[in-house]
Amino acid sequence: MTITDITQNTDDTTGVTDTDDATPDHDSATDTTTTGEPSDPAPSDPDPSDPDPSDAVRAAVEIGELVAVDPRILVVGVNVRRDLALDKPFLRSIAERGVREPIIARRAADGALVVRKGKRRTVAAVEVGRASVPVLVEPGSPDTDDVLDGLDRAAREVRVERIVDQLEENQHRTGTSDTDEVRAHQQLLDLGLTAGQIARRTHVPTARVKVTTAVARSELAAAVLDRYEVTLDQAAVIAEFDDRTDTGTDAVKVLTVTAAKNPAQFDHVAQKLRDERADAALVAEAVADLTGQGLQLVDPDQPGDARQISGLRQSEETPSGTELTAEAHTGCPGRSASVEVRRGFDRQPQLRIVHWCLHPDMHGHTARWTQLNADGNRTGASAAGNGGAGSAGALSEEEKAQRRLVIANNREWDSATTVRRQWLRTFLARKTPPRNAWAFIAATLGRAGHDLRRAMESGHPTACEVLGHDPVGSVYTGRPHPIAEAAATASPQRATQLTLAVLLGAAEDATNRQTWRSPEPGHRAYFTALRDWGYPLSPVEQLVVPDPDQPGDDRDDAERTDGSTAGSGDAGPVQDGEASS
Repeated sequence: MTITDITQNTDDTTGVTDTDDATPDHDSATDTTTTGEPSDPAPSDPDPSDPDPSDAVRAAVEIGELVAVDPRILVVGVNVRRDLALDKPFLRSIAERGVREPIIARRAADGALVVRKGKRRTVAAVEVGRASVPVLVEPGSPDTDDVLDGLDRAAREVRVERIVDQLEENQHRTGTSDTDEVRAHQQLLDLGLTAGQIARRTHVPTARVKVTTAVARSELAAAVLDRYEVTLDQAAVIAEFDDRTDTGTDAVKVLTVTAAKNPAQFDHVAQKLRDERADAALVAEAVADLTGQGLQLVDPDQPGDARQISGLRQSEETPSGTELTAEAHTGCPGRSASVEVRRGFDRQPQLRIVHWCLHPDMHGHTARWTQLNADGNRTGASAAGNGGAGSAGALSEEEKAQRRLVIANNREWDSATTVRRQWLRTFLARKTPPRNAWAFIAATLGRAGHDLRRAMESGHPTACEVLGHDPVGSVYTGRPHPIAEAAATASPQRATQLTLAVLLGAAEDATNRQTWRSPEPGHRAYFTALRDWGYPLSPVEQLVVPDPDQPGDDRDDAERTDGSTAGSGDAGPVQDGEASS
């Protein structure tokens, strides 16, 4: 079959003319077989207005001969491509689906087919054992590897054309955009394929197909990917929050704006929204249970006359110091509760339910402890004015604002810790250590702080976590340590990364909710190093690192940030120890 280029448009001609009888018979090549349309009916008398078919024949220019050949007999000619990049997905595609785009070749004087374009496809087909590949044999002679001085003008032009062709074949190709890939995968999902089947059929890594199909299932995420400058991974996170609720829609808006205007903070914002969503789900479940029991809800920041029953006793007749329990308070008309979620040092959400009485004086309750005056006599302090535990109403507006700030920053710190540790896992998995790695190592070892000594004695638990190892506990157990075993066979660069993991893990293990309020020199050095190595500090983490644009020492910067002395650990009155938990 010979492929021709029709340069004159006619109504009844196509771009492929079947001229099998003109195809040479070569032992190494087999003509491809095409299935034609059903035979046309007998021609009728020609219409005088139709163009002369001979005009199209005269305008036809042969552009090549399409044949199917054994790839092993192809000769790979000179080529600008040196790195074939025969990755596994490409080889699997050739093995299962064959070469879909014909290889371009020219016939040498001895009849051999010399590959001009398609070197990668040719080698891959041979490697996976394909029996045949489509080859378009174009007119002209193949280029040679003769030295430049020995080429005449015509041969030089052949070489120029060959080099330009090989460059243009790949340089002017545009890969499928993420948006187009998502739409294509959505179409495959609509046709009944699963994500796993799409990965197998398209030879795309399963992890990527999970991302593309997640975006495809969310109209909002797909629209954001199409309209805004966001990455596919960011679109997948946006899809994660597209739950068709008002809260989910608000989260999508926040994430979209962050991705477009402040992408460095995207992971931090996403993790904060995840934590808020998880906390809200826990609170909603507890609230439904409490209201089902007939309890009213109290806002701890605006309690009014309500008081926590832990600071009350049943009545004046009840012995001083006897706590009013939830069970004893069951029959009180003022029984109520507040619900909040706290995260401990393991950053796992913990539900905290506090029981209150809406009007303790009205219902006969009094302060848990009897108060004495200067003469040692009892005073008549009421439950609402005792000033003891649960009297949040005594806080000034400034103190309430400070309490809200501390609680908010503590929660942001928890979210940032999750992002930071995930970043450390990726960072320490790199093959090449960061710049100034040994300067940080030397300074940390020279400082020899308590944090490092404690981490060494406890077996470097955080370093094990970020390296993907199971912690072994105290070094005094005598068990083999996974980091030590990894170091025994590590290259110098990997050994440097392991050393960094040990030191960074110790510094990370020493951080907690107090760090943003009372940063120590080791904390500042740690977060400064992370920032310099590419970690995007969240706003609350930025409080640890001194502002280079502000005069004064680090302690002054901390004082300007939260209004307290950095080393004091005092952020004002905070109810129930939320700031230090």
